[in-house]
Amino acid sequence: MKILYIHQHYQQNKGGTRSYELSKHFINEGAEVTMITGQGDSGQTKEGIQIKTTGTKYEQKMSNKRRIFAFLHFLCISFWLGLREKKVDIIYATSTPLTVGIIGLALSKIKHKPFIFEVRDVWPDIPIALGHIQNKHVIKIIQRLEKTIYKHAAHIIVLSSGMKANLTQKGIPEEKITIAENLANTNLVSQINPKQPTLPFNPKETFTVIHPGTMGPVNGLDYIIEVAERLQNQNITFLLIGEGSEKARLRKTVQNKNLTNIHILNEQPKADIINIMKFCDLGAMNVKDVPILWDNSANKFFDFLAVGLPIILNYPGWQKTLIQEHGVGRGFYYKDIEGYCAYITYLANNPIALTNAKKASRKLSKQFDANKIATKIWQVIIKNIH
Repeated sequence: MKILYIHQHYQQNKGGTRSYELSKHFINEGAEVTMITGQGDSGQTKEGIQIKTTGTKYEQKMSNKRRIFAFLHFLCISFWLGLREKKVDIIYATSTPLTVGIIGLALSKIKHKPFIFEVRDVWPDIPIALGHIQNKHVIKIIQRLEKTIYKHAAHIIVLSSGMKANLTQKGIPEEKITIAENLANTNLVSQINPKQPTLPFNPKETFTVIHPGTMGPVNGLDYIIEVAERLQNQNITFLLIGEGSEKARLRKTVQNKNLTNIHILNEQPKADIINIMKFCDLGAMNVKDVPILWDNSANKFFDFLAVGLPIILNYPGWQKTLIQEHGVGRGFYYKDIEGYCAYITYLANNPIALTNAKKASRKLSKQFDANKIATKIWQVIIKNIH
């Protein structure tokens, strides 16, 4: 069996490595995987994944116009690369952006092969809710395109129950949707022996709250800066690691406020991030106060679980329900910054509560074991081969 896997933002060593982990599992099951991506170099990984790159330039700090150009660039070249692939049995296209679904649909029709569409973020709902798309005519066109992709996909994978509810409300049959959350890669975590990381502070001497990942408008990281400002007289340190369009401004804000308890570092390899997490005490998940964002299934949430970190959220939703039911952490409404600060202070001053939350986090990670999630998706692929 040959799987043509389309993922514009595919990565192996940084950020979200879901597609890499899934591809390895598919190969172990006996499949051949060709990955069309927008970045990196073409070639073959040591596991046997065939990488075909479009050489599309893309960065989180790009303007909206440059991002649209990058999406269109990837759409055109990846379609051409996909056309050239022979003996394809199934197409697996993962968003974002929504344009990846267009590629999957078009190649499916031309090659007369099924395609599975994986929805990582519900587009165009998110950019519309954030005000990035305001033209009513454009919105109607994109929404029709979205429904067309869903209609012609053999099956749809979503990463949360909230995303599934969103799609069923749009008329997508429930039986056509499978929830397969992101991966808690405990195997990777177990392979990394903790080594004192090089940081601007000693994490052993302070209670450390970490937020790794994108620093863009969606993440609303001014929230953490305000929390740091409120807690600056306590032995609590905040660590932000990653890239994004808001990074420079956030650094300037920290500098202008003369905050010494918050540090912003550049993006680092996945293994280094995991190592740093092992020296931290609490993982932070933050988004802007926009309800559509509550359905997210961000990689860092599952990395926190794999490492065994308690988690704090500034939004409700399925993740809040999950961590509170299992004693892993707490979720707060965006405006309840006092409650957010109080919970951090509580954990920082209660070692028994902190230890219990860490144990609960490690236990919950088994529910999202990488092999377990990959097996669920593999079964969907097998059922849709014809």
